[in-house]
Amino acid sequence: MRQNYLFILSLLFTISCKGVSQKHPRESQKVENVKGQVQLTHKLSPMEEQLIRDYYEIDDPEGIIVQPNDMQEKCTDLAVRLICQELIRSGFKPLPSQEAYKRVYQIFGVDLNQHSKELIQDGFWKYADKGNSKERSIQKNIMALKAVPDGQTFGIFWDLQTFVPQYNCVILSPSLDQVVTIKGTVKGADGEEYMDTEKGKIVYSLDKSIFYRNQFIFHDSKAALTWLMNNDRDFLRELFLKYGYDKSDVINKMMLDEIKVGNRIPEADETKALFASRGANGKLLIHRGLMEYMLKHVNEENEYFLMLDQYASTLLDLRNYPEFDGLTKEERYRIGAYVGYYYGLLFDKGIGTSIDINGFGHGLCYDEDLRNYLKRNKYFHLPGFEDIAGKHYRRYRMDVDIEMEKMRDE
Repeated sequence: MRQNYLFILSLLFTISCKGVSQKHPRESQKVENVKGQVQLTHKLSPMEEQLIRDYYEIDDPEGIIVQPNDMQEKCTDLAVRLICQELIRSGFKPLPSQEAYKRVYQIFGVDLNQHSKELIQDGFWKYADKGNSKERSIQKNIMALKAVPDGQTFGIFWDLQTFVPQYNCVILSPSLDQVVTIKGTVKGADGEEYMDTEKGKIVYSLDKSIFYRNQFIFHDSKAALTWLMNNDRDFLRELFLKYGYDKSDVINKMMLDEIKVGNRIPEADETKALFASRGANGKLLIHRGLMEYMLKHVNEENEYFLMLDQYASTLLDLRNYPEFDGLTKEERYRIGAYVGYYYGLLFDKGIGTSIDINGFGHGLCYDEDLRNYLKRNKYFHLPGFEDIAGKHYRRYRMDVDIEMEKMRDE
């Protein structure tokens, strides 16, 4: 089960703690004030209303993801429809399908025309309604709780970005608590106020992050990006780390600003996922867009040069650091090629280079396999890279010769 399940479980735990029984209120189910609630504008059927009340009665901290499969399906169907309707009522305008698919590819690097299996590997799913029996069967299956030798594992559906074709929007783990709540309380035996799930009034309470995520994804809204920066940075980090989205100056700067620096030296562990990460599909992502941003915005204060230098000094030192962030030797060389290239470009700017350990030059000097790798791949066709590599190899070689000369003199 992926690490993201822990986040989803904690989120559902927080939410499920709000749903309480009128007759048997639980200590963990105290009501919190909900802002921005909007009255329902269309009539729910008695069956839908009861389903919402039943949802908030779930007596399990892990919520809908551990419920019977049929209830999962019914609740999610209703959640998807209500979320999409509320999105539109809030001002979201769905793009035509072709444009929506293009935007998903631009932001997530995911082709929605792929088959279900490939989409799941990319961390995505296209929601299947009742008219699509084949995909519907798969969808129900990936929601279900599964028995495994060591216990149980949650259905992968709850960890996927769900694209809804009818509305051309994206929802992570769609659930009723993202769009409706129950207004009204009842006093428990302990004197605390609890949600009145039996007689309380059902009202809309759309999770604002869903609206602003979709405004950013499909409309490139600057206002939405500002809201996400202030309220939902985890989503922006996920775009960068899991989907390789490094085209936004705002997000790139956010990632760089979060790196801890001590005595002007960036901490190596902090930069492990900054320049390259493992995507949702398990493939290596090299964040070249971030390095382009660093090249354009480097100055004496931001330590961008040192970040690249420090990272390269560990990444390319296979002798002293045989294990590095689960990367293979070839992956380290590939990342090192781009890091070394931009290290060289930043070095030539002469900004922030007063502290320089030439980690790239060290790797070239002591690792013949690295040198051969770059030659074999024609220096990745990066303009001037062969000259950059030669320059920093010679710089490091010269420093080594000087130190050896000093040792002989002593």
